[in-house]
Amino acid sequence: MQFLFRNRNGQLRAGWEILWVGGAIALLTVIVSFGLSLRVGSTGLFDPDGWVRVFKSTAIYSFIVVCYTVRIIHKRPLSSIGLSRPDGKRFAAGFAGGALLLSSVLLVLWGLGNAVVQGEWSQPRFGQLDAADIVITALLAGICEEVIFRGYLQHLLSSRLGIPAAVGLTSIFFSLAHMANPGYSWISGLNIVIIALIFSWVTLRTGNLYAAMALHISWNLFQGYIYGVAVSGNTPKGIYSVSLQGNELLTGGKFGLEGSLVTTLILVILYTALLLLSSGKRGTRIQGREGSIRIR
Repeated sequence: MQFLFRNRNGQLRAGWEILWVGGAIALLTVIVSFGLSLRVGSTGLFDPDGWVRVFKSTAIYSFIVVCYTVRIIHKRPLSSIGLSRPDGKRFAAGFAGGALLLSSVLLVLWGLGNAVVQGEWSQPRFGQLDAADIVITALLAGICEEVIFRGYLQHLLSSRLGIPAAVGLTSIFFSLAHMANPGYSWISGLNIVIIALIFSWVTLRTGNLYAAMALHISWNLFQGYIYGVAVSGNTPKGIYSVSLQGNELLTGGKFGLEGSLVTTLILVILYTALLLLSSGKRGTRIQGREGSIRIR
């Protein structure tokens, strides 16, 4: 019976640990959200449209549960999952890369006549930005999703199954986590897998999460709050408004750019280039469960 829960090294099997972590995140989110939704008579204790939305997001609780699991249960430093000393240089490089990557997709669509700017570039509308929404969709999503997927899950699975399997499974899990978003399709699912592979490559090459976090934040920020197009099916208001018109295979439909075949092409080209770059360089060391792991 013990074999069902623990492996030959006496460790709790990865599947059970992932279920425990996922359940803890869900429970904590539900408890806090319930408390923030309480009403007295017909009046809510908190403004449901204000900053309280930030504390109803699962992102915060993902970060808390992962940090607790690593530090308290496994008794390891957070640097073991890529949360080492902040790396400003790599964060800046990742942020610039995300802006360039997202802008490249829109530039191609503009050249094809599928992206049209509404209004003037010289008149950005900063007043319609929703600060709380930016924190949830760009900042928290970029930081906390990287911590749980490229940090905790990838590290856990690497120690049990090896790095290639861990990267593949983590990327698939990351895509499946977006299935409930409006307009999710096989194209958007594939694109999210590919960009997750890019996040993993960046994490493994740099040895920490900061470049991947910044790339993720920048991708969401420029997509939704600079260009004003849908971010994984959710459409915020940006300082500009780019209208995507024409065939949904190119525009991504309700899901936005992440559901576009143009995005698929650009991500495949980028990931192929990164793999070719890796093959021409010596391995990079990242911190692993039993010490350092060499990535090639």
